[in-house]
Amino acid sequence: MIKRFWRCKEAGLFLCLMFQWAFVPITVTANAFSGTQGAGHSGNSLPQFIYEVDGTLVAQTSEITILLEKQIPPGIDRKEENPLIPEIDKKQGFPFQESGALTEGLEIEGSSQEMGQTAQALETAPPVEFYEELEDPFGPPPGEEIPELKDPFVGYNRWMYNVNEGLYDYLMEPLAKGWRFVVPEDFRIVIRNAFDNAISPVKLFSSLIQGDLDKSGRVLGRLLINTTAGLGGMLDVAGQEYGIENVDEDFDQALGHYDVPTGPYIVLPFFGPSTARNLTGRVVDSFLSPSIFFAPSFLVSAGITVGETTNDVSFIIDDKKALAESAIDEYESVRDFYHQYREGLVNK
Repeated sequence: MIKRFWRCKEAGLFLCLMFQWAFVPITVTANAFSGTQGAGHSGNSLPQFIYEVDGTLVAQTSEITILLEKQIPPGIDRKEENPLIPEIDKKQGFPFQESGALTEGLEIEGSSQEMGQTAQALETAPPVEFYEELEDPFGPPPGEEIPELKDPFVGYNRWMYNVNEGLYDYLMEPLAKGWRFVVPEDFRIVIRNAFDNAISPVKLFSSLIQGDLDKSGRVLGRLLINTTAGLGGMLDVAGQEYGIENVDEDFDQALGHYDVPTGPYIVLPFFGPSTARNLTGRVVDSFLSPSIFFAPSFLVSAGITVGETTNDVSFIIDDKKALAESAIDEYESVRDFYHQYREGLVNK
């Protein structure tokens, strides 16, 4: 009798435990999902088995952990849900659309501290006008507009540009790399100084035509000092010892000073980017260049020109490579850069 009663007691206890382990957690969890609060909890507090970890609700039971991600229900205007967006829109002028299309992927998550830091960073950011007022280092002075560069011979220019690029890739770049490898940089700078000093007559003629006495005096001073004390112009004694700044002038800039139009864009064989006005300036400058005027023959003059070009290219090999890798259309990038650079020299 006692044994039978004990067995019935064990069976009843076993059924009670099964009921507690299986049915009670499921019922309590279901009530938590439906928003039912247990006794002793207020409407804003969470049940004891639900915790908030880094902005995520976690429901803990004896056998399973249920992760509840907080998401924005569909159909809610996210611009109205986030009060930061209208403030940014008013203060910074950001183009938020009324339909909220630009904020469709915006996720509101994290702590209020992170949201506050983001709002503070956006409020202290410079306005759009700040970036529009940044000065282009190769452009004209503020307030002066660059005239539009016309390119009516774009078909020929692109073809000649590709030809010049082929010459550069297979002839000039290997030659310049070899020259840079053999000749130290200091010696290459000495050669560049000598060529720069040799074209002083071109700079002086352009400065005198423009009536710029300051530049004319600097050209004469540098020519006399560097030719004598600088060993024929190889050393920039005038600039380093006496602070006389160099002058970059040619006949093309003199024509631009008197508002002569640039004319159409032209890509010259071997010489590269140019314009109708620049081509005229090159012809006039050639009669003042010692490498042509005093050369005994055309071959010697051409050899001097190739040597000067090779030495100059040895300084810009890496820049040329960076431009080719970053430009979407290398032809247009070179054309625009050349136009801005030349117009910047004219307005300088």
